[in-house]
Amino acid sequence: VGPFYGSMTFQGLIPYYYEYLHPNQSVELSRCIYNQMADNPRTGRTVNDKVQGDCRVGTEECEDCRSRPIEDVITTHYTLCQKPWTCNPHSQNAIQHRLCRKLTAEWFKVRSEMEQSWGRPAGTGAYHTQNFHGYCKSAGSSGYIPIAKPYGL
Repeated sequence: VGPFYGSMTFQGLIPYYYEYLHPNQSVELSRCIYNQMADNPRTGRTVNDKVQGDCRVGTEECEDCRSRPIEDVITTHYTLCQKPWTCNPHSQNAIQHRLCRKLTAEWFKVRSEMEQSWGRPAGTGAYHTQNFHGYCKSAGSSGYIPIAKPYGL
C-alpha cells in the first residue's frame, strides 16, 4: 500500500485491507506512538540528527518519531533497534541509537518488574546495567540471560 518498512509483508496486509477492501472504515494511528520503530521518516540520510530527503509518506512535512519522548510510546517494533535479547548497547550518539537505548531499557525494566513480581531477585548481569537491568552479561544474543523456568513463580 505504501513505501514503508514491512509493506510487502503482513504489516502491509492490514493497510491493504482497509485502504482497498473496506475504505473509509479505519482510523490511522500515529506511527510515532503505536509501532514506534526509530526509523528515518525521510528518504535521505540523517546527519548530525538532521534528516534529509523527501518524506516517505508523500507529504511535505513529516514527524521524526525518533524525537518523540519515550513516555508517549505505547508499542514498539524492534526491527531497526534489534530485539532486546541481542543485548545491543546502541552506543553511538545518534538520534536512532539514543531512542533505541531508551526503548530497550524500557523493555528490560518491564522484564525486571515482572520477574520481581514473581519474587525473583534482580538480574545479575553486569553489562550496561542502566540499559539491560542485569539481564545481559555481554553484547550479542549469547550475552542474554533468559527468563528461568518455571515461569510466573
